[in-house]
Amino acid sequence: MAASKVEVVVLGLLAEEPLYGYDLLERFRARSMGFWVEIGKASVYQVLRRLERDSAISGRSQEGSAGPDRRVYRITKSGRERLHAGLAERVASLEPYETAGGLALGFAHLLSAVDARKAVDARETAVRDLLDAVGTERIRVAADGGAGRAVSSAMLDRQEALGRAELAWIEAFRGSLSRIRRGPSIG
Repeated sequence: MAASKVEVVVLGLLAEEPLYGYDLLERFRARSMGFWVEIGKASVYQVLRRLERDSAISGRSQEGSAGPDRRVYRITKSGRERLHAGLAERVASLEPYETAGGLALGFAHLLSAVDARKAVDARETAVRDLLDAVGTERIRVAADGGAGRAVSSAMLDRQEALGRAELAWIEAFRGSLSRIRRGPSIG
């Protein structure tokens, strides 16, 4: 990979404007990016240090007006090249839509009929909760004044479409539960 997932996020946000670490995490949250990419807070700070060491970003200490000093980061030309390569590499990559719920339902044949129905019902509830959360995140995105607001909104549209598609699949899967061959039961 030309750039790790966290590097793509960090470089992408820094390509829009210079940010310090905490502000970068807040921008990530304000854009509701956690709905389409998972990154950890600690990994962001590790990547900032690595990208600066690799000259993909430059950092400058700035006096904090209401708190401690902070380091403001800017993307460099080599950082833009790394971001471009990382985006190009990922945009056409073919990966499954993998979820923990999908993994669990993939073994529904090992559950009793009652437990399999409970599992499907629990997944449906989780997907409906996700769709409710997407609605809440739309409010957060609408309040974000950043350049990526339209893209963030479109990515929430994507999450909603995937959630609605999964609900349709759940309904069909629920109908086929009685035909699923039971293997050795785990419960």
